[in-house]
Amino acid sequence: MRALVELVRAPAALSVPGDVLSGAAAAGGLREVRGPAGLAAASVCLYWAGMALNDYADRRLDAVERPERPIPSGRVRPGTALAVAAGLTGAGVALAAAAGGR
Repeated sequence: MRALVELVRAPAALSVPGDVLSGAAAAGGLREVRGPAGLAAASVCLYWAGMALNDYADRRLDAVERPERPIPSGRVRPGTALAVAAGLTGAGVALAAAAGGR
């Protein structure tokens, strides 16, 4: 589990909801909690998916330049990283749809 947390760079996602909430506040949409909260959660999922997909795509370069990362170190298999990226993308899209996003 620790390797997957590292793969998606989980702590870095703490900055992601602020973008959505700031936009909702600027548009006057914070009165409704479901939309902004759901879109913030969707953004986090999509951010994590991008991190996993990036490491999947860069796995050969990372094997040379960053061998300590989860995929080149063997702690996460490439197929697992791709599955994580796909699952998080699906979750992000589903959350956005449930929140009323497009």
